[in-house]
Amino acid sequence: MPKSTSGTVPTVGSGTDTTDDRHSPVTENYLLSLYKLWEDSDFPTVTQLTDNLKQLPLTEGLGTSVPSVAGMVRRMEKQGLVDVGSDKRIRLTDSGIKGGEDIARRHRLAEWLVVRLLGMNLHQAYVEAHQLEHGMSHDFQIKLTECLGHPTKSPFGRPIPGAGEPHTPQGAIDLGQATTGSAYVVERIPEEDVDLLRFLDEWEITPGGKVSVLETAPYRGVLTINTNIGEVSLGYNVAQQILVLQG
Repeated sequence: MPKSTSGTVPTVGSGTDTTDDRHSPVTENYLLSLYKLWEDSDFPTVTQLTDNLKQLPLTEGLGTSVPSVAGMVRRMEKQGLVDVGSDKRIRLTDSGIKGGEDIARRHRLAEWLVVRLLGMNLHQAYVEAHQLEHGMSHDFQIKLTECLGHPTKSPFGRPIPGAGEPHTPQGAIDLGQATTGSAYVVERIPEEDVDLLRFLDEWEITPGGKVSVLETAPYRGVLTINTNIGEVSLGYNVAQQILVLQG
């Protein structure tokens, strides 16, 4: 199980609780998805955003047809949260980035609440955090941050906005770029696929976990690594979603 990383106190806004001024839960879900893509320097088209939104839990109740997503993007554009360029790609405005940071902070703190304070499994954190994130007040975030020991990253390795962490750690590569015979420390794992998370957690392929590359076989689409549990093979489609640092 990953542990929180102590660091500076995340900036959670002014001392005034502005919960009533927040965007709707639907808009927040869009902002969270777009913010995560922005962190990865990815600016989606409506079709690509639709595919991304389909990874959210069904309990969020989002319409994920291309027309419904396109309509929501138009509403967010009128609100000044996004710009849609001539290349049809969606980019967050400064206001959209601020809103994305706010919901990403709440979501990632909620993930730690589920994992660290409630002792739930890592694969449950993503879904449960979506249930908790929308209702967090400013004061609740402050108290939760204190109880968690001021984490700077989520249990999955994503930076908590305001904690001073870079979007991508310097020197990080995806596991698909790893070389045979080298040892690495896991920095970030994908959080949206519950079955994949069960697998990664079972094999201790989680932030802070150590892996060594035994064999790379791009022509077969797999690489073989060794973890604290033993030897296991991963598809490159999975390996490319895992960030590691050599060490």
